[in-house]
Amino acid sequence: MQPVMWILLLSAAASSSVGGLVLCLRSWSKEALLFMLATGAGLLLAITFLDLMPHVMSLGAQPMMPFVLIGFALFFVVDSFSVSGAKGQIGSPGIVGIMAGFMLHAFIEGASLINGFQLDADVGMSLLVALLLHKIPDGVTAAALVLAATGSRLRAFWAATALGIATLAGGAGMGAMEAVFPKDWSPVLLALTTGIFLYLSASHLIPHLLRERNPRLGYYLLGSMLAYLLVFVYLHGGHHA
Repeated sequence: MQPVMWILLLSAAASSSVGGLVLCLRSWSKEALLFMLATGAGLLLAITFLDLMPHVMSLGAQPMMPFVLIGFALFFVVDSFSVSGAKGQIGSPGIVGIMAGFMLHAFIEGASLINGFQLDADVGMSLLVALLLHKIPDGVTAAALVLAATGSRLRAFWAATALGIATLAGGAGMGAMEAVFPKDWSPVLLALTTGIFLYLSASHLIPHLLRERNPRLGYYLLGSMLAYLLVFVYLHGGHHA
């Protein structure tokens, strides 16, 4: 892979750490962590419906929605056999699922970026702009949820950084991945990720917020969804690939 491709890939990967770094520069109260949890839940739900779901529905000739349902059901089973976290906490299974889904999604994004540049420079640049703006809220979401669950700023920062590492791995390993896995598996993995995110946001995180009975959490949830919607409209209005 050419050096310029590494620079572009590193730029997209580094954007994931920006939001995590901002969140980790200071300590936060329990109430602030709950607000982060609400913000992360709203972003996760918005990412699922505005970013992942449309991609899944437009991929390939084969219907991918059954795999969304499978992803949802699989994590429901995992969650059913796990010990729930304390009030206001996500619990370990939720964090594992969130990070697994985000990293798988980032891996696919990295591979897609390199593939886009190989196909057409203009397509690749459009993908790069979209990723730079899109991966910042991804990093914010991952860091906010991990920070709310663990209270550790270091773990939150590494959660956001892990998305960048996964993006690099996806771009660098695209050729190897195509040699090992058939191309048809990429939409399946994305569909499974969508199902996991749908479960975690709608059935795992939001119920935790409702149990707090704090109306202000709803403002943060809805506000984060609106913010991501505005980013989505901007990207698809002028920078959509």
